[in-house]
Amino acid sequence: MTAPTARRRALLGGLVALVVLAALGVPLLLGSGTPADTARDPVAQARLEVPRRDAADPLALGRADAPVVVAEWGDFRCPYCSLYATTTEPELVRRYVDAGLVRIEWHDFAYLGPESVLAARAARAAAAQGRFWDFHGALYDDLRAGRAVTEESLDATARGLGLDVERFRRDAADPAIAAAVRADQELGSRLGVGGVPSFVVDDELIFGAQPLPTFTTAIDAALARAR
Repeated sequence: MTAPTARRRALLGGLVALVVLAALGVPLLLGSGTPADTARDPVAQARLEVPRRDAADPLALGRADAPVVVAEWGDFRCPYCSLYATTTEPELVRRYVDAGLVRIEWHDFAYLGPESVLAARAARAAAAQGRFWDFHGALYDDLRAGRAVTEESLDATARGLGLDVERFRRDAADPAIAAAVRADQELGSRLGVGGVPSFVVDDELIFGAQPLPTFTTAIDAALARAR
């Protein structure tokens, strides 16, 4: 099977999963309850591991102590992730992140093929130099332009952003970064993520690049519970 064919099949599988889950209701409750209930429920246990709340986290936007965390699982080769990043996310940042009410945290779900993994590792290498979100935007620009992800293209992006390219290459090849990408995907799988983009907002799991009101409704409900 060729790589493009594998990516198409993976993307189709993810879309089918999203359609089925959306038909069941979006957003879905992840589950909460007493500590004893949580201990018996692997999804509820995984939910507790979602918020990182590290003030030095380069894969996050917003205050570490913001009342609500919106965690996204995404793939840099996913057109629906790109759609969310260029339409919905900027408005969420304007309304909630800039106001100190919400923190956005990125998680990798690099499942659409080798290019996805390569891009995820490169973005984390850029993060090591404090430029994750710039690189995040550049990767989606490349996707919309139909450009492939290669080591050469990633080096060119790093160079264009003024990064130390030699350090960038070393970091992108670091096994610790590869392990972090895998760990994010494993946590997402434990939560029930089967396609991207997927989001955790407090107790709710939102599948797909849903319209803005889906997110604002979930966030406003979470903010009300946090008061």
